[in-house]
Amino acid sequence: GGGGEATPTPTPAPTSSGVATPEPAPYDGPVNPLTGLPLKEKWVNARPIAVMLNNLKEAQPQQGQSQADIIYEVLAEGGITRMLGVYQTVEGVETIGSVRSARTYYLELALGHDAVYLHAGGSPDAYAKIKKWDVTALDCVNGPYEGRSPNANLFWRDPDRIKKNGKVHSVVTTGESILERFPTYSFRQEHGEGYSYPQNFLEDGTPENGTVASLITVPYSYYKTGTFTYDEETKTYLVGQYGEPYTDGNTGAQVGVTNVLILQTDCHIIPGDTAGRMAVDLSSGGKGWYACGGKMEEIQWSKKDRNSPFIYAVDGEPLSLGQGKSYVNIVPMNCDITVE
Repeated sequence: GGGGEATPTPTPAPTSSGVATPEPAPYDGPVNPLTGLPLKEKWVNARPIAVMLNNLKEAQPQQGQSQADIIYEVLAEGGITRMLGVYQTVEGVETIGSVRSARTYYLELALGHDAVYLHAGGSPDAYAKIKKWDVTALDCVNGPYEGRSPNANLFWRDPDRIKKNGKVHSVVTTGESILERFPTYSFRQEHGEGYSYPQNFLEDGTPENGTVASLITVPYSYYKTGTFTYDEETKTYLVGQYGEPYTDGNTGAQVGVTNVLILQTDCHIIPGDTAGRMAVDLSSGGKGWYACGGKMEEIQWSKKDRNSPFIYAVDGEPLSLGQGKSYVNIVPMNCDITVE
């Protein structure tokens, strides 16, 4: 018989069991109630940690905020905004800051998560409400929590920040410091019996009937405009402000989130407040928008009372978010949002 050698067909390398690998089973372990993503069992029922973050231009960059599960942004006074970073756990988070003072409505956000609230100072009304509402609030300014050097206490003033940003923008903490000290404090560390956080998550939270939202612009005031630019590759919205990327000073990386929520509500200056502080209505509910996966839809938001979480709905049905981090913009009624 003539003819050349038959070309050998390469045989696929057998897997260890000799059969094709089946699809991995869907994850059914413990999940982070704030993101729907896997989490160590020991943190699932922990009270989240809510840190008051300074957002003045001269206080940039913030640090550690890119690892928050939820970032809430709300007006404070004079057109400035502050963020509340909410973490189910601060394990693996380095520096967090700079930490600033409390306002009443941020207490309502923290209470809605049964969170432990970290702040440095506060408005007279916020101090009154911390007492009246029994908020677990740890205060760098009027509490026994400020140390003179890194990790000497729960908070300290970062010498670099004092030099670059000024003393008022220098209060920081770290995940390590929080994890080390919290167990030594007397407040309740875990959610009580029967607590549940009602948010549902999907692997892909893109609104089915949403409109294209590749760039969302949220002008809070003459001072602050936020931008959210959809990034196909990471399937997240990259956040910008003050005309540049919103970055984490620990890593230099731009903050990216899976879910962007915009909630409209009444924000007005408190009559007679000489500092121009705002009152922000978090209890009346109202209209908002939700963006995920490059698409956006209109939603309704509500918050039953100050101790309850936000509930998001579409046409009366509960809204499922995409698994991942969320950024919640709480904006005045006249905020002129643009979407392209």
